[in-house]
Amino acid sequence: MAMAALLLVAITACRDTSKSAEQSAQVSSSEAVAPKAADASPATDTLPEAPSSPVLDMVGVLSPEAVREITEKTIELDSLKLAQVAVVIVDDLKGMKALNYATALGNKWGVGHKETNDGITIVVKPKTGDAKGETAIATGKGMEKILTNEVCQLIIDQEMIPEFKKNDYGKAIKEALDKIKEILALHSESKLEISD
Repeated sequence: MAMAALLLVAITACRDTSKSAEQSAQVSSSEAVAPKAADASPATDTLPEAPSSPVLDMVGVLSPEAVREITEKTIELDSLKLAQVAVVIVDDLKGMKALNYATALGNKWGVGHKETNDGITIVVKPKTGDAKGETAIATGKGMEKILTNEVCQLIIDQEMIPEFKKNDYGKAIKEALDKIKEILALHSESKLEISD
C-alpha cells in the first residue's frame, strides 16, 4: 500500500529534483544504511570499459541463467522505450560510495538514449568478509521525476536487500528490474491518458 501511494505521488507530483551532477543516484548498503555524503567522482580510467552486454558481472556471483534473464529484462525495457539499463557487479568500488561509482559509470558508458536521458545504472558490490555490501540505482535526468530517491530506496529496501541477505544476487536484480518496469509502464500509461 505504501509503495502504491508513493508511486501515485511520484507520477502525479513529479517534484523537481534538480542535481548538479548529470545523474541522480540512490544508494544503500546491504543493511539499508545510506551514506551521509557522496565523495568525489572517480577518474574514468579506474572504471571498467563498457561491455558488449548490458550485464557485467566482474565477481562471478550470477549464474549463466541469471545473466541471460537479467539481460532479457534490460533488452525488454529498452525495446519498450521505457529505459536503457546497465547492471554491473563489482568487487571494488575504488574507495568510493556506490552512488558515485554508479553515476560515473553510467556517464562513462553513456547509459541512456541521448534524446531522453533515460539511463539507469544498477551497481552491486557484494558483501565480502567484514566489508558491507553496497548497491546503487543511478538514474539519468530523464528518469529523476519518475524514479525519485524515495522510489529507488524502496526498490532497494523491498526488492533487493531481502534477496541479498539470501545471497541471491540474480533474484535481487531481476526483482528490481521488474519493479522498475512496473513503475515506468504505469507512468507511460498515465502520460498517454493525459495527452488523449
